[in-house]
Amino acid sequence: MRYRILVVLGWVSLAACQKVIDLHLNNESGKYVIEGNITDLPGPYQVKVGKTGEVNADYVASGVSGANVSVRDDIGNLEVLKEVQPGIYQSSVLQGVEGRTYYLDVAVGGKNYTASSTMPHRVGLDSLYIVDVYNFSKMVKAVVPVFTDPAGQGNSYRFNETINGVLDKSLFYQNDDYTDGRTSSFSLLRPDPDSTLHVNDKVDVEMQCIDKAMYKYWFSVDQSSLGDGGTLASNPVTNISGVALGYFSAHTSQTKSILVK
Repeated sequence: MRYRILVVLGWVSLAACQKVIDLHLNNESGKYVIEGNITDLPGPYQVKVGKTGEVNADYVASGVSGANVSVRDDIGNLEVLKEVQPGIYQSSVLQGVEGRTYYLDVAVGGKNYTASSTMPHRVGLDSLYIVDVYNFSKMVKAVVPVFTDPAGQGNSYRFNETINGVLDKSLFYQNDDYTDGRTSSFSLLRPDPDSTLHVNDKVDVEMQCIDKAMYKYWFSVDQSSLGDGGTLASNPVTNISGVALGYFSAHTSQTKSILVK
């Protein structure tokens, strides 16, 4: 099992543990940043198209208008997304389905950027519970999602945690390299040593089943932030062709809630 934690600030700014990490993008000024998500929940779904600022500036993308953005699936359904805000393109009839492959096409600035993602079959989130656990030699409270990985390696997961209506910026993800076919129950332990859940906190946990390409993306972002990813560490492994930054993810989504007592 690979299990890493980092903190995501804003759209694409990154931090790991309790310090801010600048993502040093060599000669990445003016590159397009594309970020799209399709889920098995009812739409609409959004694709964001932005552009990076100057080299050595914060890795923040400004919205880009006027792109031609479309998504199709492997049975022939096609939708051209409508721009609803500068740089934000939204579907109206597209529906995500487990097991289907989705293809993204973005035409902007005289170039085409493409990506594909296959939505895995849903693995059920069975339950949540609260655990007391040591974090940097301090006892803290954290939530534990419980689910059973199906037999056969190749499953990957991501978790989002919302506390009292506020999304926790930490990113949690894992695969089943060492938990294949077993019940998983790791804690969503946040990197800040002073960070803990409190009595009467309401915690919502979203579990996503993601494909291998998205696991590789988040893993490479993590390696970039830690500075141990080799010569290409500054550039996360995107699944978007055409030399763009970002990702396109088709994943399942389910949420459970728990009250801390």
